[in-house]
Amino acid sequence: MKKFDFTKQLPTHLSDRYEKEYFLIFSIIVAGRNAKMATEKTWELLKWIRNEDTPFSYLKQVITDGFLLASLQKAKVGQYKRICKAIEDVVNLDVETCSLPDLEECQGIGPKTSRFFLMHCRKDFKCAVLDTHILKWLNDRIGWYLDIPNSTPKGKKYLELEKHCIRLIGKNFPELSLAQADFEIWKQYAN
Repeated sequence: MKKFDFTKQLPTHLSDRYEKEYFLIFSIIVAGRNAKMATEKTWELLKWIRNEDTPFSYLKQVITDGFLLASLQKAKVGQYKRICKAIEDVVNLDVETCSLPDLEECQGIGPKTSRFFLMHCRKDFKCAVLDTHILKWLNDRIGWYLDIPNSTPKGKKYLELEKHCIRLIGKNFPELSLAQADFEIWKQYAN
């Protein structure tokens, strides 16, 4: 079983189903958390995967056996109710074809998590992950013009800021993909 460390380099575009499933579980766990801690918690949850399994097939078996909550508690992921519900829903998705609405229909997955996953799994997916780092970056650039919240907005406000963010990333990082630019901004503002 391979251990992924998404704090050193986020994937710009995942191509392998196994990695995409692992990354979706990481995406759920990292919401509202430190990436280093979430990397460790994801590993603690998934390190028992057998060679013939994928993260989703492993977790489906854990769910069938009635041990998802216990596994999450053993890995000390926190936010047990949200993460448990989200995992129970996502393991039934196809990571190759799931859409933004498919992901957001899963309990515990909002616009930030769904976009974070798709940004790194679909090469031409145009989105912005409005986490605290991106919001700080936006505030530094257009805070004089728009009211930029400190935490992830919802609904129309998310969509409005997302459009501005995509445009500004294109201007400020013309040589990078949205995923690469997102990671560069995260590194700059994470400290």
